Amino acid sequence: MKRPLFFINIFLLIAVLSFFNLSCSKYPSKVGANLMPNNSLGMYFFQMGFNVYSQPIDTTRTDELMTSTVGSIKDPVFGVTNASFYSKILPTTVGHRFGTNPVTDSLVLQLYYSSVYGDTNATLHLHVYEMKDDIYYDSVYYSNKNVAVYPTDYANMTFHPNKNATYIIGIDTIKGVLRINLSHLSKALGSKLLNADTTILDSNYLFMDYFRGLYLKVDPVSNGGALASFVTNISKTALSLYYHNDANDSLRYDYVLSSAMAKINHYQHDFSSSEANFKKQVVDGDTSLGQKLFYLQGLAGVKTVIKFPHIRDLNKLGKVGINEAKLILPGAEADPYLGAPKELSLIRIINDSTYNILPDQNEGADYFGGVYDAANNAYTFRITHYIESLISDSTQVDNGLLLFVKKGALYPERFIFNGPQYPGDSTRRARLNILYTIVK
Repeated sequence: MKRPLFFINIFLLIAVLSFFNLSCSKYPSKVGANLMPNNSLGMYFFQMGFNVYSQPIDTTRTDELMTSTVGSIKDPVFGVTNASFYSKILPTTVGHRFGTNPVTDSLVLQLYYSSVYGDTNATLHLHVYEMKDDIYYDSVYYSNKNVAVYPTDYANMTFHPNKNATYIIGIDTIKGVLRINLSHLSKALGSKLLNADTTILDSNYLFMDYFRGLYLKVDPVSNGGALASFVTNISKTALSLYYHNDANDSLRYDYVLSSAMAKINHYQHDFSSSEANFKKQVVDGDTSLGQKLFYLQGLAGVKTVIKFPHIRDLNKLGKVGINEAKLILPGAEADPYLGAPKELSLIRIINDSTYNILPDQNEGADYFGGVYDAANNAYTFRITHYIESLISDSTQVDNGLLLFVKKGALYPERFIFNGPQYPGDSTRRARLNILYTIVK
């Protein structure tokens, strides 16, 4: 008696699976055959594991970002993240004159909050220095860039990174800002601005060489902490010089940190105090641990490599067409620490320094995915075209995919994922769901 097509395919697939070294798989099942003309094609479902591991991000580009970040935070799994920034500063007008015998009353840097990541009641110890070396708007800078500064600390103050902070200045109430007094320890910086030569005051180019900007940093925390991000291209962010001269008291002149000014965010991750399994995988390079748990972190923290070493074994079934391939990445924490990243990026690795977007991304964000699904505490990517390309062209070199926090140069959020061999609930394992067709 002739065996039905369904059983023939099942036996064939079982034989093929003996060649697979997969971390998680399910036998395929035939679905929707009645939708195919003359039943000449059948759709099959297959769940495949993959190889995955996390590693540190060497650096990321951070010049001229929308926000500037300063702070320090200790994560119970990831360790300590420190953020600081450099910024050029420009007079609001060209050719300003400070009058006869100008004297500094105070110099205040006011920064407008964008967001706070961490404990808003944390105490951060802030330092502000004048930059010794220059930076340039048309140059490219990365998160590990160090710029020389002069030794004088003009701030040496503590603050709580609270977006709701309120200051009363005269009859005005200012909310959502951090005000930093840069003259309570030394008025030298204010005097430098007041005593600039008229040729310098008449040229922004000469001024930026005369006063090369400020560097803001905080002391690393031993626990808790926070990272504060500030918007630097609005009027609430300014360096205000309060002064008097022989003719007038209570004078004020502002300098801006506009979007046209060179800025660099500097990030440093200290993984020495991180959780043991995290350290073994991310720092020591034990890639096998990614099969149980793997990680992502913004601010040039942690990235993840994903590879499908046995995907082409599907060709042993015959001529295979991929109807859909979904990469499902569930979270390991029931309640992600300090909130999950809003969106992730997934790109193809060409070599150590070159990457390409996946063809599936051209289908649009709704198709491609990558947005956090809070209901399921997971991320999903549709990578059908990518998987199809691997199967259809066996000569194509594949170095895998790179997963990271989207806009991670700006956003500090991190996430822990269950790997393909997560020992708990199998529905919470990372997996690749494939719906495919064998063409007869």
